[in-house]
Amino acid sequence: MIEIICKNYKKYKIFIKYLFSAGISFAIDIVLFSIFSFLLKEYFETYFVVLATIFARILSSFVNYLLNGNVVFQSNKKAIENKNLVKYYTLAVLQMFASLLSVQCLYLLTNFNETLIKIPVDVIIFVINYFVQKKFIFVKKEIYEKK
Repeated sequence: MIEIICKNYKKYKIFIKYLFSAGISFAIDIVLFSIFSFLLKEYFETYFVVLATIFARILSSFVNYLLNGNVVFQSNKKAIENKNLVKYYTLAVLQMFASLLSVQCLYLLTNFNETLIKIPVDVIIFVINYFVQKKFIFVKKEIYEKK
């Protein structure tokens, strides 16, 4: 039984770490989004969702980048010092626009609570991002020794 658990842990270790990293970043993003929505709703009735998404995502994505680069995918270089930052933020901008357009449209159509709309939208985006980051951004380079 323990052998099966260990084997499955090794198989899914990166995804489990990604779940924790994404969970932390998601919590930061949702809390900041809620705060910014509350603060901006009175002044920007139509576009507060867009602004709150942008401000929250800027902060949460940086935390997520550092966690993914250094803990989850354990890139060979310091995450902040390599070209992965450009690739990651290209994905983050695309992700942010997908989120803000989806949340904004659903909010305008339903007038439902914007935070409750954002949660399932971002969960879908989270799953897609795992595969994109693993395959294209935080690619672990194998080092072969010559004998």
